[in-house]
Amino acid sequence: MRAFLYCRVAHDDSFALEHQRFLLQIYAKKAGYTIIGAADEYGSGLTLDRPALQKVTEAVAAGRVDVVLVHSLNRIGREWGMTQSYIDLLTRHKVKLLCIRDRLLFDENGAAPILTIKNAECPL
Repeated sequence: MRAFLYCRVAHDDSFALEHQRFLLQIYAKKAGYTIIGAADEYGSGLTLDRPALQKVTEAVAAGRVDVVLVHSLNRIGREWGMTQSYIDLLTRHKVKLLCIRDRLLFDENGAAPILTIKNAECPL
């Protein structure tokens, strides 16, 4: 599986951003995913108009991604309708969204809880 990592924090906090990326990298490695890209940013979760998220979207649209890994669902957005629209965009491209802290997987079948993926326990 080709994974794209997406990390976001609301305020300039390089430690929190690095920590998110570190946890996603561990998860991807344990799950046997190939990391094809990563995007980090500081910014509000009240809009989808964010440069790093756009980078993820471009890779998805180009067919280079099988799964987008995020630390938690609220890294995509803070408002459910907006977040759902992004999940819909991913599923139209047959891309899964995996939220490791929330232990949720979103795909064309909707949301499903996850326990492990190839023995890749969620690092908290």
